[in-house]
Amino acid sequence: MENIEWLVKYEREGTRLDFKREQYQKEKNKDFIKDIMSMANAPIDGTKYIVVGVKDKTDGEKEFHSIPRESFIDQATYEQVIRENIEPSIEISYSPIKVDGNLLGVFEIGPCNNPPYMMKKDFQGLKKGDCYIRRGSQQDRLTRRDLDELLASRSNYYFNGKISVGFNGDLEKKIIIDGNKEVKFPSDKIKERIEAELNRRELEGEFHNVYFDSSILGSLQPQPYEQRSTDTLKENLKNVKETYIEEDLYYIGEEISNKFNLILRNDGDKYLEDVSIQIKIPNEDGVVVMDCIHKKPVYGIQAWQESLSNVVIASGMYYPNVEKEERYYVIETEVGTIKHQQNTEAFGEELRVSFGPKACGKVFNWEYTMYAENLPKPIVGELTIEVI
Repeated sequence: MENIEWLVKYEREGTRLDFKREQYQKEKNKDFIKDIMSMANAPIDGTKYIVVGVKDKTDGEKEFHSIPRESFIDQATYEQVIRENIEPSIEISYSPIKVDGNLLGVFEIGPCNNPPYMMKKDFQGLKKGDCYIRRGSQQDRLTRRDLDELLASRSNYYFNGKISVGFNGDLEKKIIIDGNKEVKFPSDKIKERIEAELNRRELEGEFHNVYFDSSILGSLQPQPYEQRSTDTLKENLKNVKETYIEEDLYYIGEEISNKFNLILRNDGDKYLEDVSIQIKIPNEDGVVVMDCIHKKPVYGIQAWQESLSNVVIASGMYYPNVEKEERYYVIETEVGTIKHQQNTEAFGEELRVSFGPKACGKVFNWEYTMYAENLPKPIVGELTIEVI
């Protein structure tokens, strides 16, 4: 928000600033709609303001009419009036502010990047299609010339250049990668080791439990399977998948996955603002999209030392958001501003995708949708991955 107190004290009414003595009551909704619409249609940049509780006198002095706290009208009430009567939608807020001990109300209007704004139904004497614009401190009906200027202004605001999306610096739409023809999880290897030790004991007749005392330091180290009791090994075997889930996830996400980033290329003459992108990856057998970056598990003294170091390593802070749905993995990320004539990486951290044996020999199409504040409509497209 700008310095509203400064605007109130020293600025006069104009195209982007208006003063009202009293709050808009229900019977004055017609005036409220016209005032908001007129300001939204004014072809000037920046937020517009209506300050309530102030009279702008002809000599430039301000006369304050403080709003009783208990009478302050909720923002949602005004938002509903605008939402139900004006199209397209206009963003507004209404909040209290104190100036020289007086409680005032401030409407913030904007951004208003999609004019013209007009009535979408008849209401309190206003007719569907009515359209008003603010010029200085006055409001008038929209003329054909006004409409031409608004459309030209909107055209200048919106991006109309070329955007390319691809897998690497060459912006390839299709890539060929090697899948994992054999996958062996750490938990499966550990299961085999435990089973081998139990089989050895059975063959050699070692049915009794074996226990070993451990020192305090020794207890920090994982006890070798050969030194564990038979009952403990059987319990380990029963819970092996749950016990070593972190090892399995690290294996999938960091050891056998492909790491992807999408490159966005802006070949227009304007920045793309407030960019976000959504990618849909088919949820098929053999495809796993990781929802975070998994750290390699550590045990024993190393884990103890890390717990004492109080050092927190931020891993995956900029990883895209991943949601698993019935048919797709949906990946979303905020990109921000994309400068023109430059390549920009979509993900702050590379997306981890694993292709198992069942994915080999298949072709997968990734659908993407890019959004931006100054795009007239989202950009949609498709990228292809062939797994061999």
